[in-house]
Amino acid sequence: ICPIARCSKRMSNGPCGGSANGKCEVSKDTACGWHLIYERLKELDELERFEQPNEPKNWAASRDGGPRKVIKEVSHA
Repeated sequence: ICPIARCSKRMSNGPCGGSANGKCEVSKDTACGWHLIYERLKELDELERFEQPNEPKNWAASRDGGPRKVIKEVSHA
């Protein structure tokens, strides 16, 4: 189950804490993606994987060249 595809907020390292009864806070008709992941890991007897954080995304390999740089412009007027 892909958290990016199934989570309305695209949370990649766990649930946001806004879900209730397995439903997403963004849309009460939508199952919480992280609840689905939890339930699936429970079925597979692999809940220990739920507590392991995902590695940060390597933006260097991204097609857009990585995170944008923030440059502060200073006015000398």
